[in-house]
Amino acid sequence: MKKVLLLTDVNFWERSSGNRARIYSLVNYLAGQVQLTVVNTGPAPPNIETALGATFKAEFHVLEKTKYLSSTGYGRRLKALIKDRHFDTVIIEYIHSSYFLNFLIEDTQVILDAHDIISKRAEEFKKFDHAGALYELSAETEKELFSVYDRIMVLCSDDFDTVDAMAGSGKALLCPHPVEPVAHPIRPEVKNIVFAASAYLPNRDAINWFIKNCWPHISAKYPVILQIYGTVCSGIGASGQSNVILNGFVNDIESVYGLADIVINPVRFGAGMKIKNVEALAHGRPLVTTAHGARGIESGINNSFLVANDQEGFIRAICLLIDDIALRKELSKLAHRLIGNHFSAQNCFKSLIEAIS
Repeated sequence: MKKVLLLTDVNFWERSSGNRARIYSLVNYLAGQVQLTVVNTGPAPPNIETALGATFKAEFHVLEKTKYLSSTGYGRRLKALIKDRHFDTVIIEYIHSSYFLNFLIEDTQVILDAHDIISKRAEEFKKFDHAGALYELSAETEKELFSVYDRIMVLCSDDFDTVDAMAGSGKALLCPHPVEPVAHPIRPEVKNIVFAASAYLPNRDAINWFIKNCWPHISAKYPVILQIYGTVCSGIGASGQSNVILNGFVNDIESVYGLADIVINPVRFGAGMKIKNVEALAHGRPLVTTAHGARGIESGINNSFLVANDQEGFIRAICLLIDDIALRKELSKLAHRLIGNHFSAQNCFKSLIEAIS
């Protein structure tokens, strides 16, 4: 069995955001396919390694449980931890963790799980006057970093093409986020429109835009409630708006989708695949998102979910769903079909396992 080392600075076991859910799914899948060792920078709870070992068939280490270290500090601890150990493949989560490359002590295959193309994300943020809001790289620097890796994992086909152009044909691995279909009833009457997200800037922008431009028209016509979940609630301006409930963070995402009659994601900018959209489709919920939000799930546009890109389009799409239960049922059925056909863990990580093997 191949030996794989996965390096991450994300507390993926909490699964409170899309990226954490993505790493959780990757660890869960690899643990059943390879001899997996996961190293987390920390900080972390004191018993987390034992708890994770009981959850997954893998070995877990946290480099520092009580405080943050410099990249050199983490690197030295990693080097000591893996001294005299062999790994067939090393996977590094996020390009900002490339400093780990300086502390690997043998020549082995190294794969970057990129999640997003950072230079493209920076361009998107700049278009909406948010330049410098997040970690940035120029396209030239990102290309140089890509050249150090043997393979680069991305979540959607647009990013696959970008990596092919920047790093050379054959380096990119298309590895979307896997989900399992979950059945929920489609209720005759729409009561709850749901948005669930982290406090990531594009999420705050999306829901504030929707509340300001779309919600007054919808709430004036229908007795429906806009239910908002997640840490995004801390950045929402809903003063004076009727039927908007800020629920905050909840551990049980299943109950959130169980409550939802319609899910929205009016995201206008960002990068990568929108994991919250894939999760909504997996739960069979009628979804309205933007063309940007549809990255990586383009084959489902206007058959498995609806796409709108402006105020008029969002209002029209949501009103259509509220009035038409047959359409909601059809979208739910086709959403499950899309997920079942394309987003199983085996399908999503097939190219990664082939690269490891």
